[in-house]
Amino acid sequence: MRTKSMRVIDNNLYVGNYSLVELADKYKTPLYVYDEVGIEEKIKIFSENFKSNKFTCEIIYASKAFLAPYLCKMLDAAGFGIDAVSCGDMHLINKSGFPMNRVILHGNNKSIEELEMAIDLEIEYIVVDSFAELVKLEELAKAKKKKVNTLFRINPGIHADTHAYIETSLLSSKFGESIHDDEILNKVMNIYLNSKYLHLDGFHSHIGSQINNPKSFVAEAKTMLNFIKRFELKYNYKINTLNLGGGFGIKYTDSDKEIDLELILNEIVKSVEEGIARHGLSINKLMIEPGRALVGDSGFTLYKCGALKTTFSGKKYLFIDGGMSDNIRPALYQAKYTVEVANRIKDELTEEEEYENLLNFYDVVGKCCESGDIIALNVKLPEVKKNDTIVVYATGAYTYSMAMNYNGLTKGAVIFVKEDKIREVIRRESLDDLINTCNFEVE
Repeated sequence: MRTKSMRVIDNNLYVGNYSLVELADKYKTPLYVYDEVGIEEKIKIFSENFKSNKFTCEIIYASKAFLAPYLCKMLDAAGFGIDAVSCGDMHLINKSGFPMNRVILHGNNKSIEELEMAIDLEIEYIVVDSFAELVKLEELAKAKKKKVNTLFRINPGIHADTHAYIETSLLSSKFGESIHDDEILNKVMNIYLNSKYLHLDGFHSHIGSQINNPKSFVAEAKTMLNFIKRFELKYNYKINTLNLGGGFGIKYTDSDKEIDLELILNEIVKSVEEGIARHGLSINKLMIEPGRALVGDSGFTLYKCGALKTTFSGKKYLFIDGGMSDNIRPALYQAKYTVEVANRIKDELTEEEEYENLLNFYDVVGKCCESGDIIALNVKLPEVKKNDTIVVYATGAYTYSMAMNYNGLTKGAVIFVKEDKIREVIRRESLDDLINTCNFEVE
C-alpha cells in the first residue's frame, strides 16, 4: 500500500526526498500527506485509457474525496472537470481559478442558494436529482431568465458488490428517480418539453463506491443505453450525454483484490461504443467521475504513538494522537487500513523467524472519548515504542474531507510532496480557528 515514490533508507520510510519522521516533526501530527507523483500517474492512466474516437470523453473529479486549490490547479492542467456538492465546494473551486464551465453540481437536496450559485456561475451541468428539484430549478431559471444545461439522475437498480452505506443504486436509494417509474419520467419530460430555460442534455447514474471489477460498470452502461433507446423513441428526444458516475476502487490491505484500472476504463468505453452502435444512438459525450481512485492510494496519514497499553485480558493498544476526528471511515463502515511504523520499517527484518518472533498484535486507536474511535484492529507490527511515527496508508480520500473538530480537536495540515518539493496546501488549524465563528458577546 506504499505510495509511488516511497522507499526505505536505513530502516526509515521516505516519500520523495523526505523521511516520514522528518515530515511529522516539522508539520506536526496528525498530518495528511499526498505523494504528488502517484496522483500524476493516476491522472495519466485515466487520460490515456478513458478515450474514444467515436465520442468525447470527459473525466470529472469527484471532489468530495478531497478538495484543495492546489489539486484544482493540477486537474485544470490535465483538462479534467470537477464535481461539486455545495456552495462551499463551488466557492473554493471558483476561487482557485478553475474554469467553472468544467464543473457540475450534484446533490439530492440542493438548496435554493446552491442552485442559484450554479446558475450564476454558469457551470457545465446541474445534475437534477428528482422531479421536485426539477420543479424548483425551473422556477429559478425562469425568474433569472437564464438557460441551464442539466443531466437528470436515473437510478438504474444495479447491484454493486460493495458496502451497503456506499451503494447508491438500489431501488430504495435516496438518489435519483427510478428507471422503472414511468409516471415520474412523464412528469419530468413534461417540464423539459415546455421549458424555455431548462435543457436536458443527458442522464447521470452512479451505482456505488469501491468497485474493483468492470462487470458492474458494463452492466450499468448496458442498462442506461437500453433505457436511453426506449426514452428517445417514447419522447422523440435525442440524448447527447451519458454520465456513468464513479466508484472505482483502490487497494487498502493485502487481502483486497488488485484493481486493474486500465482494463476497467477500456471495458467501459468499449461497452458504450458497442451499445451506441447497436441502438443507433446519437450520444456524443461520455462522462465518468473518479474521486477515490485519483487520490486515495497516493495519500497517507502520519501520527505519533502517544502511549501503549496492555489490558488485564492481554489486549494491546497503540494510542495515536488522532483518530476518528481525522478518519471516521472505520467507525462509519468498518473500513480497513494497512499500518506501519515509519521509523522502523519491517523490510529490514530479512529472516522470517526473526520477524514472526517480533510481531505484536495491536489495536490502533485514537484519543477521542468514544469506544468506536478505532483506526485499525489486530495490526501486526514489531514492538512499538512511544513517539514512534505511525503511518496509515491509502487515506487520501474521504479522510480530510470528512474530518471534524469533535472533542475540540484541530484538523491537521495537508502537504503534497514531489521529490525535493513540499507544498503545504492546507495549513494546520489553530485553536483560534475553532472559535472564530463563536459569538462571545451573547449574555
